[in-house]
Amino acid sequence: MEVGCGARVRAFGARRYFYFWHYERENGRSIRREDYVGRVDDEKALQDLLRRMAAYHGRAEGELARRRTRIERLIARAQYTSS
Repeated sequence: MEVGCGARVRAFGARRYFYFWHYERENGRSIRREDYVGRVDDEKALQDLLRRMAAYHGRAEGELARRRTRIERLIARAQYTSS
């Protein structure tokens, strides 16, 4: 599992644009994706970018918490059966 996201600014001519990059799972592999968000000088684009980053981190935290709980249960089960 690859966890990560961020912002990228791309320039086309004199204009600059925000892109939100993040990892997704596809066919069992981590793929880096970039989604267009908007112009750098647009306050709504900046707010959208920040919301996307917060949402991504929230999902990642939830997934990591579920995996950790599963591992801890396996450890507890192994300790119980090995006594």
